[in-house]
Amino acid sequence: MSDEMVLKKDIEARSDSAHDLTSDEKVKLVDEQVDGTPWQQAVPLMTVYAILSIWTIHLLTAMYTEVKARRIKNGLWKGYTDKGVKGGRALQYFEVIGELCGKPAKYFVLLITIISLLSTAIAQIIACSTGFYYLIDTVDKRTWSLVWGAILTCTMSMIPTFRHFRIFNVIALVGTAYTAVYLWIVAGHHGLDGAAFYEGPTKLQNLFLGANVFMNAFGGHTMSFEVIDAMFQPSKYDRVYPLSYLFTVFVTVPHSILIQLAFPAANAKYGNVYGVVPVSAARDVSIVLMIIHQFVAYALYITPVFFMFEKLLGTHNKPWFIRLPSRLPVALFVYLIAVLLPFYDTINAIMGSFGNSFTAFVFPAGAYLWTYLRGGSIARRNAPKQPPRFFGGSWTAVFVLNTFIFIYFLVFGVGFGSWASVKNLVDQVSTLGVFASCYQCSQIQTTNRING
Repeated sequence: MSDEMVLKKDIEARSDSAHDLTSDEKVKLVDEQVDGTPWQQAVPLMTVYAILSIWTIHLLTAMYTEVKARRIKNGLWKGYTDKGVKGGRALQYFEVIGELCGKPAKYFVLLITIISLLSTAIAQIIACSTGFYYLIDTVDKRTWSLVWGAILTCTMSMIPTFRHFRIFNVIALVGTAYTAVYLWIVAGHHGLDGAAFYEGPTKLQNLFLGANVFMNAFGGHTMSFEVIDAMFQPSKYDRVYPLSYLFTVFVTVPHSILIQLAFPAANAKYGNVYGVVPVSAARDVSIVLMIIHQFVAYALYITPVFFMFEKLLGTHNKPWFIRLPSRLPVALFVYLIAVLLPFYDTINAIMGSFGNSFTAFVFPAGAYLWTYLRGGSIARRNAPKQPPRFFGGSWTAVFVLNTFIFIYFLVFGVGFGSWASVKNLVDQVSTLGVFASCYQCSQIQTTNRING
């Protein structure tokens, strides 16, 4: 019996599809839920997490506006002026939390942010190798990881700033939209089974692994402040943000339900949607487009860490031929971990529990409580953004909701989620070891032969 089949008996929750915290990544990330959570439960849970994610974006926007107001009052503001004229530098996530909650919170948030960003970059290398293995399975996945890791290190790691790959973002959005529509068509052509039902996780560990995936899908808040800071009216970001979820829902929920109804048995068996659908030219186009998306995601999430590392070394303002090569230690570290631990599901689970549960839910709720509950009535009266109308302007209602979010995600996200993801990592390493040559390859080879 192969290593992969042994692992399959021990670990039920797994996935190889592409993750993401931006809307264009979520099309493949949400597919992971079918392996750990029945869709009848998963869709309502996704809805609740999406609503709470929108709410915590409102909290972050409120705190950004608070810090900006304080700095303007003290003559310390160096971001965009009210006329849209750029001053010095952008205000970042860890700076906002740190200014409101103190230096210990600032550095802790910074650490968690770096872990989250690097984990995302690691996942992209693994996802590229998995996608390409579906196309060419005569070469093991470790070799593909070495190839794609080297390509990403030598290309996307050398892009100076975000503005230099905007066109790739458009391609990534087209790719996820194409994949969503393609899966609708495949499911409709195959036929739907209205009685299809998957019983869900059989172990408590897998339940929390599935929940980690949802936190991962609706996280990504760490990059929001750069967007907020670039807006002419930053205080309205929390009104615009929910609209982005229309696209997110479009590329995640419908095809997840349809594929589950069309292929219930295969969905329960395999952790990647490409292992379910028939082999065809349309499938291969989808895989290629998603690999391009993973290139973009790698650059999006590792570039902020590059900036931090450049500042640490003192090369951030140096000429490009000094600055760009100085990033290589970070890129090589990510490359090494991707080959060392090629377990995409585990990377995503760890990122969800340690990263996004903190940055998307625990930190926003906790920092808001610290700022306005501890700050007293004066802080609440002078707050630039008052509680929303649907709360009736009640600070008490806001505090109750934030307390629930803080406790729930601290206990079930960070606590039980971390336990599940770490245990999953230990199980995989103890079964396959490190530098696994072809994690889940037997499944992919089987599905390629059956569906081809």
